[in-house]
Amino acid sequence: MNLKKILPALVLGAALTASADGYKDGIEYYKAGQYANAKTILERNLNDAATDKAMAYYYLGQTALAQKDLAAAKDNFQKGVSANADCPYNYVGLGAIDLLNGDKKAAETQFSTAQKLGKKNNEITVDIARAYYNADPVKYSAEVDKLLAKAHKDSKNQEPSIYILEGDMLFDAKDLGGAAGKYEQAITWDKDNPEGYVKYANAYIGVNPIYSVNKLEELKAKQPQSALAQRELAEKYYETSQWTKAAQQYGEYIQNPNHFPEDKARYSVLLYANSEYQKSLDVANELLAQDPNNFVMNRIKMLDLAGLNQNEAADAAAKKFLALTPKGAEKFTPNDFITYAGVLEGMGQDSLAVFQYEAAVDADPTRADNIKTLSSAYNKAGMSQKAAEAFEKYMNARGEETDLNDQLQASGRWLVAASKAGDDEALRIADADKGIAAINAVINGVTDVKPDFYDRLATLYYVRANAATPEVVDTYEKCISLLDADPEAQTDPKKLNLYKKAYSFIGLYYRDVAGDKEKALENFDKADYYNNLATGGAAAQ
Repeated sequence: MNLKKILPALVLGAALTASADGYKDGIEYYKAGQYANAKTILERNLNDAATDKAMAYYYLGQTALAQKDLAAAKDNFQKGVSANADCPYNYVGLGAIDLLNGDKKAAETQFSTAQKLGKKNNEITVDIARAYYNADPVKYSAEVDKLLAKAHKDSKNQEPSIYILEGDMLFDAKDLGGAAGKYEQAITWDKDNPEGYVKYANAYIGVNPIYSVNKLEELKAKQPQSALAQRELAEKYYETSQWTKAAQQYGEYIQNPNHFPEDKARYSVLLYANSEYQKSLDVANELLAQDPNNFVMNRIKMLDLAGLNQNEAADAAAKKFLALTPKGAEKFTPNDFITYAGVLEGMGQDSLAVFQYEAAVDADPTRADNIKTLSSAYNKAGMSQKAAEAFEKYMNARGEETDLNDQLQASGRWLVAASKAGDDEALRIADADKGIAAINAVINGVTDVKPDFYDRLATLYYVRANAATPEVVDTYEKCISLLDADPEAQTDPKKLNLYKKAYSFIGLYYRDVAGDKEKALENFDKADYYNNLATGGAAAQ
């Protein structure tokens, strides 16, 4: 299963408890470029006694800026000034808005105030450079360069935020290696800089996933209580398909008061992927108690109950899930219907399971494996004509990838369909012809022809004509020739029964068609001989 396909955007709306210094987690999320998460945590912790409101409002304003909401950004920066007029950061924010509004002079006034209040604060200089860069990196390239040079000089090249901005600029230019190098420099001057670790990991995830994961493991070791460190490491395990580690890390992360509801949902999914069905179900039920119609959690509940073989409960869960109306990126997948089909089969309701297998094919008609599964379901339910037709669609979907095993199985499907065509002679002949073509493709395509292949072909000839024919005789004689050349054929019960069948059908031809009673009796005697060998009776002498 592709787990990422069952995790669209999750909105659960669960209320979470703030942590003592949780607003700092919000700042970390902002600096890592996760603006929605930053806003959630900053707002959640805004009224906490330990929160520096001026800084919280500054980053709320920067988050709003990143989300193109200038009105909200300005409101937050002004609130930050009101909370602490001596805090330089909110003036940087107000200046950034002036730049975006095309008023450079007003922006310069705000920046001047910020620099006076933060005379020895090199991060203020870098934040002003970032404001120019975000407003127009080409138009204000000179200002950006000048401010970065000042920050380098004043800090003696030791201010981490310089390298973060320089890394971001390289990242925007798609120089991922150069960006990662800058982020590494930021870490060099601040070993506890989460922004550097996370951005390094994001730069390298598509280039060298191992480096990406290793860097976040370093961050987690240094800041084991950081929600950002915990979540980002869990995410990278998830993105690199390390499901067990991802589940373990999410399990730790969701104990952090600043976790997100959607992450708890992902934890449930990962527990399911690790076959920890009961644990996954417990988390899913917890989230469903808050949001009963959550699409993904209803899906996981069905999957977990199916995994636990609690078919009646899984049936109820499936009916509820499949009655939901998908929203946004949500959609039903073939696996949803196939899982429910398996539940129904487990309850002995094979005919109802067929409808779910049909729905799985409808959900993605390009999936050849699902069409093959539908064919098997038709066959199990005794719907032989549909089983053969579905198998033909499966082979068409595979196209050039169709192999001789497919042809062999197809010949069997068409044989059963032809044998059950009843009085519809035209259908019986058409089905048999398709089966004959399929088994001939096998016989002509292999170097080691098995006696069973000729048995299949001869049976198809018999069913096609509804009688023994010269083709039946000729084909079974080829089958007997292969059996005679096999030293094990005289002791293998399966092959002895094949002898019996071949001689029986040849005898039928001579008795009913050729009218040669002597040859008929000769072949029937041979059939009896091999029947006695197969059943352990006395062999004819």
